[in-house]
Amino acid sequence: MDNAVQVILKKLEDIDQRLSRLENPNLTETISGGLSEKTKNTKRDPLFPKALEIINKYDEISSNDLAKELKIDVKRAEEIMDQLEAAGIGVCYTKEV
Repeated sequence: MDNAVQVILKKLEDIDQRLSRLENPNLTETISGGLSEKTKNTKRDPLFPKALEIINKYDEISSNDLAKELKIDVKRAEEIMDQLEAAGIGVCYTKEV
């Protein structure tokens, strides 16, 4: 995995952690890795890092194009793109209807 992608994923994890503390300051941090329970339970697709690498190559990408690049079905590609958007990655994409 590209070093820049690893840095971005680490920063996203940090952002998730900060957002969790802002949304619910009463959540205690777990001992393992210092992640809050909400962040710990946040599931990302295993192809999330690969999708991040792919979208960095394009100005604009459709879920269909991402599905072709990752060799997965369009529904899963849409879910990954939703995860990217929720993580604060400013992706410009269109969902296939």
